[in-house]
Amino acid sequence: MPVNEVEVKMLAAIVLFLLFLYFWLRRSQKKNKLERQRKVRCKELILDNRLKLANSGVNFDRLVDLVKQKILPEQLEAVIGMLTAQPVFYNIDDSDDPESLEIDLDFESEPASSKKTATDLGEDEEKQPEVFEKMGEEREKKWMRVAHNSFLRAVHEKEITERQAKLRLLVKMIELGKKAVEGDSEKSVTRKEYELTLWDRFYEDEYLDLQSE
Repeated sequence: MPVNEVEVKMLAAIVLFLLFLYFWLRRSQKKNKLERQRKVRCKELILDNRLKLANSGVNFDRLVDLVKQKILPEQLEAVIGMLTAQPVFYNIDDSDDPESLEIDLDFESEPASSKKTATDLGEDEEKQPEVFEKMGEEREKKWMRVAHNSFLRAVHEKEITERQAKLRLLVKMIELGKKAVEGDSEKSVTRKEYELTLWDRFYEDEYLDLQSE
């Protein structure tokens, strides 16, 4: 039975529709995949910087709202950098001194490259101490265990049951611990840096435990 012209047109239309549907599905799948990757990357950025953000008093719900509003990971990274940056103080009290009122607002120049030259790396190596003061593995475990027990005791004494309240107490404990380290004049700079990293590791372990409750 011969195929008439109407049937040919209908078959062509069906083929075109199927092709359109195929490419539309592929495009949707790719778009959804990129969206998932964006959210995962943003989540990783927030978690990697959670201690700095918490110490800066940042509202995590606002950061989540930014992610929901399609912020890019690069943009979020810049936002986190601004939120956790150390404040810069300008001497603007002396109005007779023109230099005290100068603020650099050069929008045209490119930001300084983060890549170091061989000379810079060599200078950094020369500044490194010959001996790095740190505890052995067993003493580190004991330190972590003592800190963990102190945190649990504080939670018990304050009768805290909510996860967010425990997290706030943990952040406060980290702040006090770091202040004690930084204020100890008998410890060397390398020792202080090492103990600060211990406090960061302790926070990460306790944070993960709280999230798993």
